[in-house]
Amino acid sequence: MNGPLRADEIVGGRYRVTNYHAEGGMQFVYRATDTLTSRVVALKTPKNSSASKRFKRSAVVAAQVNHPNVAKTLDYVNEERKEFLIEEFIEGQDLQKSLLNSCSNLDPYLTAKLFHHISKGVSAAHHAKVIHRDLKPTNIMIAGDFDLIEIKITDFGIAKMASDVLDEAAAGGPETMLLSNTAVGALPYMAPEAIETPKEITTKADIWSVGAMLFHISTGLLPFGEGLKAVRKILEGVPEAVPDHVTRNPQFAPLVN
Repeated sequence: MNGPLRADEIVGGRYRVTNYHAEGGMQFVYRATDTLTSRVVALKTPKNSSASKRFKRSAVVAAQVNHPNVAKTLDYVNEERKEFLIEEFIEGQDLQKSLLNSCSNLDPYLTAKLFHHISKGVSAAHHAKVIHRDLKPTNIMIAGDFDLIEIKITDFGIAKMASDVLDEAAAGGPETMLLSNTAVGALPYMAPEAIETPKEITTKADIWSVGAMLFHISTGLLPFGEGLKAVRKILEGVPEAVPDHVTRNPQFAPLVN
């Protein structure tokens, strides 16, 4: 089993690890069972000290949002200098794996349905005065693949500052190997202010990220290109041209116009 935990290991005196489930640029994710309630949960643990600093913040931030389209934070455990975030377990994969890896772009109906739910989750967070900071396909969980049975936003507050990502890339620091997961995955969806003045961002940065994802999902193209190459175009506000298969589709007219 991948990561630092083993099957049947007990965390926090009550969470029994079932198996390794997935991983992101910042964390390992395990399927586990709450032995007190018999509930299946997602148990997350940071990959490194940089991510560890964000885990408690994520627990505090996400717990303030209660909405069907936001993954519920159930508990936070700190034991033996290790941190764990307990969330509801979602039977599915993230948006990147479940949909984007299966097709180049979605049809208008699926796009509208998907972003209807994403927007409701983001709106609920903003109503609770919570900014996600890192909205991207890998932080949107999907159950049911193209049936879109369940759509939930996850990983509030774990995002790394864009300035930290760029500094690490330039310095070639110890976490530069994670750059492909962090920068390539996050930067194309970041608002200009999230790159230039990340400590001063508002809810508008999340709205920009939703728009960037909408562009990607509906066109099959990243709006400003990949990774570090996207930074200049984002700051200049020069997105890719909308392809013909979108502009010629009357169902996309409200979006294009």
